[in-house]
Amino acid sequence: MADFFVVRDGIKAQIEAEVPEVRCVYFAEDLDGVKEASQTTPAVHLLYQGYSPAQAERARVDITLDQVWAVVLVLRKAQGDYGGGEILDKLVQALHGFQPNGAVMKLELTSSSFSPSYRPRVAYYPLAFSTRVINRKGA
Repeated sequence: MADFFVVRDGIKAQIEAEVPEVRCVYFAEDLDGVKEASQTTPAVHLLYQGYSPAQAERARVDITLDQVWAVVLVLRKAQGDYGGGEILDKLVQALHGFQPNGAVMKLELTSSSFSPSYRPRVAYYPLAFSTRVINRKGA
């Protein structure tokens, strides 16, 4: 693994291919300076949530890591309702069980550290998925 975030491009591509209702997938660096009201929606914010060592053997050269990725659906309020249940379901169906390039384990739906957020014009619905990657020394 030469890129710690190796799986994110595969996750993004899977969302774009399987959930056409999502008009834009943003990484964290894409959100710098983006105003909430000017975001393209429906959108997904694909955010790295952290990792935990899957194997704690100090003598190992390779490090196995469980990573968690937040997939936050962003919707603009329309006619008094944010909606989004169907898109959330499609995201779960598209990602749970999908194995992105660079991962050694399929994505699994897990708990998110984010809570849903409802703003006057925009709602944020978080999902989270875990996967496993191997950080190989010298790779």
